[in-house]
Amino acid sequence: MHMVQYPVQSGDYLNVVAIVHEPAGKAWDMTDWDHAAQADSIRTHLAHTCRPVQDLIHAIDHWRLWVLHGRLPMQSAAEHARGRVALLGDAAHPMFPYLAQGAGMAIEDAATLGACLLDQGQTVPQQLQAFAQARWQRNARVQARSARNGQIFHSRGIMSLGRNLAMRALGERLLDVPWLYDGPRPRVA
Repeated sequence: MHMVQYPVQSGDYLNVVAIVHEPAGKAWDMTDWDHAAQADSIRTHLAHTCRPVQDLIHAIDHWRLWVLHGRLPMQSAAEHARGRVALLGDAAHPMFPYLAQGAGMAIEDAATLGACLLDQGQTVPQQLQAFAQARWQRNARVQARSARNGQIFHSRGIMSLGRNLAMRALGERLLDVPWLYDGPRPRVA
């Protein structure tokens, strides 16, 4: 399992995200992406966790359920823009939540697109192509790293033992991704 918590609405509320893997073959109603989740089911999935997590999940009565779907990382700029149409954020490059960068990449996309659209020396298709060329590789890298983190976080058996030992030895440095925060910034005019 994987769990993240963070304050929202000026700290008045706490958003809690718990990601658990269901057994293969479980049938989901895919006609609606948003489902009510049973608190008892969440508590059963997380029964093996430490006391602070137990206290937190028992304090929450209402949960929502979303099924996560994978997508390969972007392969080219054409997945961002073609002609007079551009896609940003999850529409272009959905990613698993294991790096917590979906919204960040959408904001970077928007800033870069805005700057590209200010270039009056190009047609709209050229502006959109410049946007796509500026963004697709970074978004693909973040998608790939997010998927990799998910594999690490949800590994089992001997792999989980190795992960746990590495986390104890290296702590936060193991998950540090300076290229993500110190890398190229969105192009802004």
